[in-house]
Amino acid sequence: MIAAAKHLVAAKKKLNKPNPFLIFQFLVVKANEHEIEELQALANEIGIDEVRFKTAQVYDYEHGNPLIPDNERYSRYVKKSDGTYRVKYKGGNHCWRMWSSAVLTWDGKVVPCCFDKDAQHTLGTLENEPFRRIWNNDLYRRFRQQVLTNRDAIDICTNCTEGAEVWID
Repeated sequence: MIAAAKHLVAAKKKLNKPNPFLIFQFLVVKANEHEIEELQALANEIGIDEVRFKTAQVYDYEHGNPLIPDNERYSRYVKKSDGTYRVKYKGGNHCWRMWSSAVLTWDGKVVPCCFDKDAQHTLGTLENEPFRRIWNNDLYRRFRQQVLTNRDAIDICTNCTEGAEVWID
């Protein structure tokens, strides 16, 4: 990655062009949170235009997770007084993903979004019907309606970034 970034910066300088705008994206977890300043220095040295730090989504966060950073600033989760964790941000009853995209699994299942990593909410399968029919079927419509009325009741939505502040300033 570093060699590729150096090549891109060199090509950009050689052509004396402002684009492409080069961004390092750094997903902050406990194992690398101590490297933030070092990454920023490396990006400056190479000539990267911007460094963006992003909080990480983790599974099984309620009782802690070895990926949750110690510095709460870099975490999507906050430790409660009883020692358990909760998501910092509530997204509300909306989600643009339900009307703009879907995820297809390796075996042709259609799921509502990338947060359904285990295909728990399969809304159809391409083996049985065309995508257009799945996109407009009753299962999909009911799922969208539930997102609009009670998103907190949908397990995959409780740890979703929709409406959350995932970028660290």
